[in-house]
Amino acid sequence: MAMADPKRGPGRAVAALWCIAVLAAAGSLFSGYLTVYTFVSGQPGCEVFILGMPSCFYGTLMYAAVFVLALGLSARRRTRSGVGVVMAAFSAFGIAFAAYLTETALAAVSCTKFEILGLPPCVYGLFMYLVLLALALFAALRR
Repeated sequence: MAMADPKRGPGRAVAALWCIAVLAAAGSLFSGYLTVYTFVSGQPGCEVFILGMPSCFYGTLMYAAVFVLALGLSARRRTRSGVGVVMAAFSAFGIAFAAYLTETALAAVSCTKFEILGLPPCVYGLFMYLVLLALALFAALRR
């Protein structure tokens, strides 16, 4: 298999899509763990419940969708100009969702006991979506 020329745009766009796929897989595993933790332990791994499900469940679905989309698009030989736009749209929605959850969790008097380095998990979700947005915009510009 021939290596992509690093100076060419499509090769860099595909590399960005692979990075998106790896980050989305990590996000899906992390939010999936929080979902299972919430159901098994009976303690909130996620502070907010939407339609009876913990918010981390929806995070798992979103990250899984981004993973499948990025993996499928990176498998193509040529990327299309809409690839970065679609990924950016997913990321922007994820940023809005995670920002809302972060604000909700940080504003709560009794924030979730499940914290990592003193921050609720949704803060890390927000950070991941910001990185995904940057990579998606990079892929869009490198088509």
